[in-house]
Amino acid sequence: MSFIQDLVRNTWYTLANPLRRLRRGGMDYVQLWLTGSFPERRAKERLPFPWSLLPWAAAGMSLETLNEQLERLAADPRVRGAILMLDGLAADLTTIRSLREAVRRFHAKGKRTVAYLTSVTTGRLYMASAAGEIALPESATLPTAGLRLEVTFVKETLNRMGIEVDIEALGEYKTSPDRFCRSAMSEPHREMANAILDDQYAEIVSAIAGGRGLAEDAVRRAVDDAPLTAQEMVARGLADVLVYEDQLAAHLGTPERPAALATWREVRRRLVRPRRRQARRSIGIVSVEGTIVPGPSRRLPSPLPIPYFEEQAGAETVIQALRQAERDNRVAAVVLHVDSPGGSALAADLIWREVLRLRQRKPVVVYMGSMAASGGYYISAPASYIVAQATTLTGSIGIWGGKVVTAGLYEKWGARREVLQRGEMAGLYSDIAPFTKAGRQRFCRLLEASYARFKARVAEGRGIERDRVEEVARGRVWTGRQALERGLIDEVGDLWAAVEKAKQIAALDMQRYVPVVTLRAGRRHLLPLPFEKGPLLGDGILALVPWQMRVVGSG
Repeated sequence: MSFIQDLVRNTWYTLANPLRRLRRGGMDYVQLWLTGSFPERRAKERLPFPWSLLPWAAAGMSLETLNEQLERLAADPRVRGAILMLDGLAADLTTIRSLREAVRRFHAKGKRTVAYLTSVTTGRLYMASAAGEIALPESATLPTAGLRLEVTFVKETLNRMGIEVDIEALGEYKTSPDRFCRSAMSEPHREMANAILDDQYAEIVSAIAGGRGLAEDAVRRAVDDAPLTAQEMVARGLADVLVYEDQLAAHLGTPERPAALATWREVRRRLVRPRRRQARRSIGIVSVEGTIVPGPSRRLPSPLPIPYFEEQAGAETVIQALRQAERDNRVAAVVLHVDSPGGSALAADLIWREVLRLRQRKPVVVYMGSMAASGGYYISAPASYIVAQATTLTGSIGIWGGKVVTAGLYEKWGARREVLQRGEMAGLYSDIAPFTKAGRQRFCRLLEASYARFKARVAEGRGIERDRVEEVARGRVWTGRQALERGLIDEVGDLWAAVEKAKQIAALDMQRYVPVVTLRAGRRHLLPLPFEKGPLLGDGILALVPWQMRVVGSG
């Protein structure tokens, strides 16, 4: 069947490509608008009305789509290069690094890239430096540059409202609840945040310096001297030429014979399609995106993009997708795409078990997106191989939990609650009062058991001595580059690198085209095959990262 499909497809391409080549002009350079946040895979279904009207709800371009477009442009000899229009780019550092990798592969096939910006930010400059040339209008500026992390502590605010947060955390770097329990940043928190900022800043400076052929000290000085005008950016080597968009054609050609520019929509049906042999089996991708919770996955219809709670990866949904992959003989290996700050320790452990089971039958390669920390790392630990970007936030091996005490709030409003109970610990998680001494001891015992289990999962999955796990645990968050040095991941790379590794481990023919398919939970509930070898605070125990980091002016 695979042979017949290849024969039909390649015959059609052989017949159709000469017709496509008949029109030789009009597509020297193709303009691609890189807008939005660029999810790894094609955009999911739009939110229902009226949330679909919100600006962040609009379906944007994905990394998968961009890679496909660049591959087709690279395969057509009539296309000399691409113009990357970056003004709408609002992606994080990890996504931008994946975009840079896509551009690098395009370069390697002998094509030219030009980045065009009118609104320059740190993130867009980081992206643009991957292109062979950077063009700006004369009025462009770099208004600010660098990285900045802000953490707001609301303990005093909550206390004024009569609310107290009673939390226990294991690991001095497990600072997730600090914003609610402290009035200022602890020293371990500050140490960890500074180490991450240093590493990510070094990545940005190194990438810009390498792409622009500058010394790193020169890039650091330029960042510190912001704001910069377009003329100053050219003088410092951060950009190449000052032109307006209507002048690009003449700049890329000559005033007498300007280059022919076109959009993707105009050329996509005219591009030649390369012949290829398709493998019989595919690579399946299962995504775990958002806060990990028990039950099904869901996207909360919040009118605001609230961190952690906008999208939720339900253990039930993820488990069913993994079981689909386990049963499908056409799937040779699975790439588990994890982009999660963690969440429920219980839900993470249930997913962990399914990843471990699946690995007994076929390879599982984890690709970590912007964040795969705490519970996100927990579910990654049993994989055959782990790939992350240099700027990925991962680790955060630790546990915390507790409850919100609202007795003061009720008192302020003149409300009185009467309580009757049977069983000494029936009110352990009640918000009517802080933990009792006995209750705290029992709750901490649960936390300690969960923390020990977390470290055991890491030791077993990564092949690390248990004593060494404690050195990289204690709730500390690491960048991908730091995690590689400590044995928490196996390779720094993008999703494309993870897919290639999955092909290799599955012993697929690397010369053939291997389809990459998204796997989701089916309508029919699948029971687990034999093993061959609620609310987020519902269980009170969390494996959740302390914060999310954004580049200043990345939008």
